[in-house]
Amino acid sequence: MISAAVASLPLFIASASTTWEDVNVNGSTRKIKLHVPDDTPAGASLVIACHGMNQSADWHDGNSKWTAVSDTAKFVLVFPEGIDHGWDISGNRDVDFVCAIIDKMEKEQNINPGRVYLTGFSMGGMFTYHCANRISDKIAAFVPVSGYPMWDKSAYSTRPVPIMHVHGTGDDVCVYSGVQPTLDNWIKRNQCNATPEVIAPYPQGNPNRGATMYRWTDGLDGVEVHLLELQGKGHWQSEDPVYCLTSIEAWNFMKRWSLGPDAPKVETLEPETGSFDLPVDGMDISLTFDMNVESEGVEAYLEGEGGSVALTPSCSGNVLTLAVPAIAPGEYRLQVKNVKGENEGLMKVFRATYVFGVEEVGDVPPYNVIFHPDLRAEQNTVGEGIPTGWHRINSRANGDKDEKGSGSPNTGGARMKYFLEGGDFNEGFYLSARDYDRCDITYGKYPEYPLHFEKGKYVATLNSAFWNEGSMNGDVKFDFHIKNLAGTPVAAFSSLPSRYNLGEQAGRIEDSMSHRCEFEIPEEGDYLAVYSMTSGWSAVIVGNLKIETAMSQAERYKGTFLRTLNRAKALYESIPEENLSDAGAENLLQVISKYESLVSTSPSVYENATAELAEAIERASGLSSVMTVKADVVSEEYVDLLGRRVKAGAEGILVRRTLYKDGHVEAVLVR
Repeated sequence: MISAAVASLPLFIASASTTWEDVNVNGSTRKIKLHVPDDTPAGASLVIACHGMNQSADWHDGNSKWTAVSDTAKFVLVFPEGIDHGWDISGNRDVDFVCAIIDKMEKEQNINPGRVYLTGFSMGGMFTYHCANRISDKIAAFVPVSGYPMWDKSAYSTRPVPIMHVHGTGDDVCVYSGVQPTLDNWIKRNQCNATPEVIAPYPQGNPNRGATMYRWTDGLDGVEVHLLELQGKGHWQSEDPVYCLTSIEAWNFMKRWSLGPDAPKVETLEPETGSFDLPVDGMDISLTFDMNVESEGVEAYLEGEGGSVALTPSCSGNVLTLAVPAIAPGEYRLQVKNVKGENEGLMKVFRATYVFGVEEVGDVPPYNVIFHPDLRAEQNTVGEGIPTGWHRINSRANGDKDEKGSGSPNTGGARMKYFLEGGDFNEGFYLSARDYDRCDITYGKYPEYPLHFEKGKYVATLNSAFWNEGSMNGDVKFDFHIKNLAGTPVAAFSSLPSRYNLGEQAGRIEDSMSHRCEFEIPEEGDYLAVYSMTSGWSAVIVGNLKIETAMSQAERYKGTFLRTLNRAKALYESIPEENLSDAGAENLLQVISKYESLVSTSPSVYENATAELAEAIERASGLSSVMTVKADVVSEEYVDLLGRRVKAGAEGILVRRTLYKDGHVEAVLVR
C-alpha cells in the first residue's frame, strides 16, 4: 500500500464532460453517468459512487459534491445506475457490473487500474462492503456511507482493505448501533490496532463541528479503518460545509491508497497538446515523465485525417522521444501506450491532439451561425407557451405524458418566460419536470422546422439561472444534448450548473451561468437540440441558445493574435505625434516590436502574446483622437478568450464580435 498525507481540498466548478454511457455486462446493457473533467491526466484515478435504494445515478450526483471534487482533483467519476433502483448485495450481478465499469474506464479513459475507489450511500454502502469482500483485488479503498451489511457482517477479503465508514448517529433507517459490529470484523481482518485514535471535534480546531473521527491504524500492509461519526445527522450524505463535506473527506481518505506502483506521469509535452501548423516533413514529439522510463513495449501512433501513422519511440532517462515521419496535413490524435517506469508501474495510454500543415487565417474569423432563435418574436401570439418549432413533453416512468406541440399558447408548466430587457438574456424556457419524473424541451422534431448540420465541429452557447431559492439551494442541474432524429445523443452535456436566483420573479437576469458546449457532427443531416430536467418541482431558466461553427485551433489562437496585432498597429498609427512620447504609446510600440515577427505552433505562446498586446492597447487607447464609427451594425456581443458569452465590462480580456448588415463580422479584443 502507498500512503500519502491528507490535504484539504477546495471546491470549484471547472469545465468538464458529463455523458451517459452503455456498459456491456455479460451480454446485458447497463447505464452509467460518466464525468470527466477537462485536462484529466493519463493515469487518473477512478471513483465509482453508488446511489441508495429507490434512488438513481442522477439523484446521487445532485445530492453529493462528488462532481465538484472530481473537477478539482482531476479524477474520472462514474455514477452507476442500479437495476430497479437497487443493488445485488449478495450475488455477483452488480459485482460484475463494477468490474465491467473498471475495464471500460481503463480502455477508454486511461485510468490507473491501481487507483480505483468505490463508495456508496445507504444500500450503495451495503453494496460497497459486498464488493470489499468480492473484488478487493480491483479496488484500492472503500468508503461506505450510511449503509452496512444487514445480516452477514463477515470480512473475508483476499487482501487487507482500507475502509472509511461515514454515518450519522441520528440515522433511523440504517441505525447507528449497527456500524461498530461491522467495523470490528474489518479491524480484526486487517489486524489493525484494537484501540482507535480519536479526534473530537473533527477536524481539530473547529469546536462548532459535531463530527468525531475514529482511526484504527497500523494494519497489514499499512491499511487503516476509519469511522467518521456525525453527531445527530440522519440518513443522508452530509454535504454541509459547516459540519461535514462527506465527498471531500471520502476523497482525502481514498487518494492515500493504491493497489500497486504508480504509473509514470507525463510532466511536460513538447509540442504541447493542441499545437498546430506543425511540419508535415517529419519532427519529434517529446514526453518528459516523473521517473525514468523504458521504450521496450511502447506503442505510439497518430490517428487522423491521413490515416494511422506509426511513430518510432526511444528513451533517455525520463524522456520518451517519438519520431514522426512525413505525414499528410490534417488533425491527428496522438496515442502512446504501455510506457513502463523504473518502479514497474505502467502508463497504459496517453493522448494529445495536433494539427499538421500550415493553415492560413484571415482578417475576419469564421462566424457561421447555424441556429439562434428569436424567442421574443412570438410573445404576443404564443405568450407563456411553446414557441414555433419547439416541443415539450413531461413524462413519468409509467408512461404518463403531458405533451405540448409547436406554437401552443400559454400552456402553463414548463414553458417560455420573458424578463426585463438589458440582462444576460431577456427570454428563456422555464425548465421543470414539476409533478412528473422528467421534462424535455426539444427543437428539430418537426420536419418543417429542421435543425440541419453539415459534418464538422460546432459550438453551442447558452445561459442558465435558478428560478427560485429552493432550486438554488438544492443546486439542481439540467442537461443539454444534441441528438439524431432517432433520439441517440451525438453530444451530451449533462448536469449543467446554474447561477443567480430570480426569486420566481420576471425581473432582469444578471450574473447567470454561461455554458460553452463544443461538439462534432459525424455526418450531415437533421438533428435535435434538447433541454432536459429530472428534478421534480425544481426549475431553472435556460436561454440565449446560439449554435455556430467552431473555430479551428489556428483561427482561435494564431488568428486572434494576428487580428489583435493589427489592431495594435492601427492604434499606434492613429496616435498624434505629440502623444508618441507618452509611456502608453512607447509601451505599445515595444510590444508591437516584440511580437511583430512571432511565428509559433503553440496555443499558449499565442494566447500570452495576445494578452500582452491587449494590455498595451488598453494603456494606449486614450491617446488617439481617431473615433471608429460603427455603421449598419446588426448585433454586438462580448465573449471571453474561451468563447463564452459575457457582459460588456466583465473582468478580463474580452472579444467584441460585431455583425454588420453586409454579413461580415469584426472581432477585436477589448477590456
